[in-house]
Amino acid sequence: MVKITKYFIVFMLFSMFTLGIVYAATSKYEIISDLEPVENFPYINQLLLESSRYTQTDTVSPEKLLDYQTNYTLSYTPAELSQLGYELMFDKDGLEVYFEVDSFSLMVKNKETGYFWSSRPEFQGTSGQREDNTLNRNQMNSGLWVEYVRLTSISPATIQTQSLYTIAEVAYQNNGAVTEDEPDRLRPYMLEAGSYKYNRVKLDVSSRTSSSFTVDVNIKHLSINFTVDISMNNGAIEVHIPMESLKETGEVFRLLGIQVFPYFGAAREDKIPGYIVIPDGVGALVRTNARHNTYFQARFYNSDIGYSTQTIPNLSIPIYGIVHEPGGNAFYANILEGSENAQLLSTFWGSGTRYHRIGIRYNVRQIYRNIINKAGDGSDTIATDFTTQDYRIQFNFLSNQEASYVGIAKNYRDHLIEIGVLSSNEKTHDGNIPIQLGYIMSDQEPSFIGTTRVTMTTANQIKNAYNQFKEDGITNQQITLMGYSRDGYLRTNPYRANSWDKKDIQSLAKEVIADDNQIYLANDYVVSSNQSSRVSYNRDVARALNRLKMVRSTRNLNGQLTEIYFLYPAESYKMAKNDLGFIEDMGVSGLSMSNLGRTLFSYYDSGNFSRTTSISYYQDIAELYDNLLLSMPNVYMYPYLDGYLDMQITNSQYDYYTDLVPLLPIILKGSISYYTPYLNFNALAEDRFLTMVDFAINPSYILTHERTYEMRYTPSSVFYTTTLANYENEIVEAYHFVNDALKHVTNAYVVNREVLQTGLVAITYSNGVIIYVNYNYTTKFIGFQTVPARSYRVVNI
Repeated sequence: MVKITKYFIVFMLFSMFTLGIVYAATSKYEIISDLEPVENFPYINQLLLESSRYTQTDTVSPEKLLDYQTNYTLSYTPAELSQLGYELMFDKDGLEVYFEVDSFSLMVKNKETGYFWSSRPEFQGTSGQREDNTLNRNQMNSGLWVEYVRLTSISPATIQTQSLYTIAEVAYQNNGAVTEDEPDRLRPYMLEAGSYKYNRVKLDVSSRTSSSFTVDVNIKHLSINFTVDISMNNGAIEVHIPMESLKETGEVFRLLGIQVFPYFGAAREDKIPGYIVIPDGVGALVRTNARHNTYFQARFYNSDIGYSTQTIPNLSIPIYGIVHEPGGNAFYANILEGSENAQLLSTFWGSGTRYHRIGIRYNVRQIYRNIINKAGDGSDTIATDFTTQDYRIQFNFLSNQEASYVGIAKNYRDHLIEIGVLSSNEKTHDGNIPIQLGYIMSDQEPSFIGTTRVTMTTANQIKNAYNQFKEDGITNQQITLMGYSRDGYLRTNPYRANSWDKKDIQSLAKEVIADDNQIYLANDYVVSSNQSSRVSYNRDVARALNRLKMVRSTRNLNGQLTEIYFLYPAESYKMAKNDLGFIEDMGVSGLSMSNLGRTLFSYYDSGNFSRTTSISYYQDIAELYDNLLLSMPNVYMYPYLDGYLDMQITNSQYDYYTDLVPLLPIILKGSISYYTPYLNFNALAEDRFLTMVDFAINPSYILTHERTYEMRYTPSSVFYTTTLANYENEIVEAYHFVNDALKHVTNAYVVNREVLQTGLVAITYSNGVIIYVNYNYTTKFIGFQTVPARSYRVVNI
């Protein structure tokens, strides 16, 4: 018996040292669900965990993987590339870069893995499919597309998109047919001698160096000229189109947009295991293992109401990517300049195409409605001049362990750190994570004459709540005051420089800041309404490019109609600057703003002004403050952030999305503290808290001391459950449940995230901590570690 015991002890010690476990912990706090599982609940839950609301495993069947590696891994010899007209342009930084000038095609070889990336859709005619549409092949086989209209018929319906091959009217040696029986795999790309019509389009390479070259593009048929600079920079390929090179010499056609390498890295049907990475919301994947038969189109940085465009997906960072076999090869594109004028386009295998692809359309000008009378009559038109913002995009290549959405997010994060956009600025306090608590102090409700103030929370009541939460172990509190102004709260911003309870607010701010926490005043200088006492309709409300005022109507739960105003960026800046003295006098840390950084538009003000101008004004506003909280800001506001509010824990949930991934959290973790939308309105029970641990998102609540019912006639009635007494215990339990995991990784970066099996995720951090999150209703085992059902385990290795 002693001998058996000795062997057992040795075995256990060996296992522990092998795993390198210093500690393993779960939380003593539990998030309890009131729902009782039904008989078939495990089956239902399994289907849910396999849905696009979660990240899926990267499992590929051995047969599919063998087929990919044997038949669909691209490879060319130098002789074959030369036969196709490619010329070696660069051989440095681990890449061989080949270019074919007439079609503007690029071929990139990763020398580490031997993998080829092509701007043409490869493997045409395979999988038993006949491809005999010459027009489609001409469009696909060229890496440069232009979009244009005739001046005599300007409308969205008359936009034409053509590639260089389409304009040159090329013909193929195999009479346009591509079949699986082609004896020569190069022949589908070989042109008939003399079929390229240089009198319609001509490209020349100039200014060639060891790390760059310029392509002079002369589209004679359209009387359009511009240059494209292609260069190598630290292992990445940069494509730059200077707007000053763009010329139109004719009177028939007008250029609208340019697409460069729209088929780069395209995956044929389900032959290449992998996925497309779309930065929608928190992050989305579209796996290339299925026929989706649809397309994706969205502007970066949301809708541009100056052009009356509508965009549902929230693309707050200007990147996209494609992974060919996770852990194999990947690339991602990063728009370095001009993202505010760019659209992300993706099409997926279906009836119209046999390829999954993704790329950028750069809008050099756009169509808008020219209104000529008060009745709203008018016609479609375009601006005379091009945008002044250059277009610059960078293609980055990843391989092996980094070839995944995690590797893409990490590489982009490192880029932002390198250029000074991100820095170490998490709000840690005694090693604990922050919580964001917003308090509605008051709002206005309609009365017989004017409005009446409805007091919901006083400064002293906030102070009492602050100290009570401290006693409950929540020492890292970030406080936001709403409705402190005599103007009210919702829809009345920008507020006039006055407040209720001024001395009490100053006292509260002093105590909060003395504890090394922050306290903010909520305001907004970008979007206002007709209920604001400070905004002048004629002076401050911006005009769209159609010369009409940017006004939208909305109706609240009480049926009250409100006109929403979008303000001139210059007027926004003036009002923000004028309020600096008031903010300093209140003694607070800074401001919290809900639209600065996420609302971006073009406008008319004695001339057309682009989103680029708006960004400049909004950055000037951000520079006014030492501390700034912003709601869902776009990347151009990251350098000014003190905290990121309302981090989406989802995406647009299109039915062709296959995975939800924390692309944005991986980028921001270790640099900026980011918070959930208000958890008062959490409808996903403990699942939301598990996701918060998985994505490292901090909690946030909106509260009132008085019952929510008391503000039922105010605009703040949209917050339909806020009473502190109802949420105090939940806040303490939820905070500690999340903090017991995330306090171990404050200021740390994400190194890896892996779905070990359906519903079981491992997140590895730069400080050596691994957090296992179990979304399942059954306990999971990892070696000698157990991860409780619907919980997590923290392990230090």
